[in-house]
Amino acid sequence: MRLDKIREREMAQRRGSAGRTFIQLIWLGISFVIAYFVSEWLFTSGIFTPQMAYAGGVPRFFPEWVIQGVIMLLMVIVMQFFLLLGFMIANPIGRRRSGRPTLTSWNPDPNDDRPY
Repeated sequence: MRLDKIREREMAQRRGSAGRTFIQLIWLGISFVIAYFVSEWLFTSGIFTPQMAYAGGVPRFFPEWVIQGVIMLLMVIVMQFFLLLGFMIANPIGRRRSGRPTLTSWNPDPNDDRPY
C-alpha cells in the first residue's frame, strides 16, 4: 500500500512531461533553422566573416562551415535559455512565492492515511 502511494505520487509528478519534451524538441528544431538562416545572413552580408574569427584566435585549420556551426550552436543555446525562462515563468510552481505557508505539502507522507 505504501509503495502504491509512492508510485502514484511519482506518476503524478511525471504527468505532463511528455508534452513539455515534445514542445522543447519542436523549439529545438525551429531554433536550428532560425540559427542557420541568421548565421547564413551574417556570413553573406559580411557582418561576420571567417577572417574575423581567425583574427580573434581561431586556428586557420578550422573551415568556414565549422565556424558557422559554432555560431549556430551558440544561437541555439541562447534560444533554449529563453524557452527555459518561459517555462519557469509560465509554470505555476515557478510563479509560487517560496515560504508561503500552506496546509498541504508538495511531498506528502506515504504513511499518512488521511484523505486530502
